[in-house]
Amino acid sequence: MKNHFEQNEYHRDRLDRHREDINAANKAIKWLERHMDRLEAKVKTQEETIEALEGVLENQQVVMARFRSCECAKGRTFG
Repeated sequence: MKNHFEQNEYHRDRLDRHREDINAANKAIKWLERHMDRLEAKVKTQEETIEALEGVLENQQVVMARFRSCECAKGRTFG
C-alpha cells in the first residue's frame, strides 16, 4: 500500500492533469465562440444579400411585365 506522501503526490498529479484539460477545453470554447460570431456575421450578410437580390428580381419581373404589355413589344417573343 502506498504511503500518504505517495498518495498525495498521485492525486496532485491527477488534479494538475485535470486542470490542464479544463484550461485546454476553455481555450477551445473561446475559439469556437469567436468563430461562431464571425460565422453569424457572415450569415447575416448573406441573408441581407439574398433579400437585396430578391428585391432586384422582383423589380426586373415588374419591368418585364410592363415591357411585354407595351405596344413596342407586341408580336415579339421573350424567354
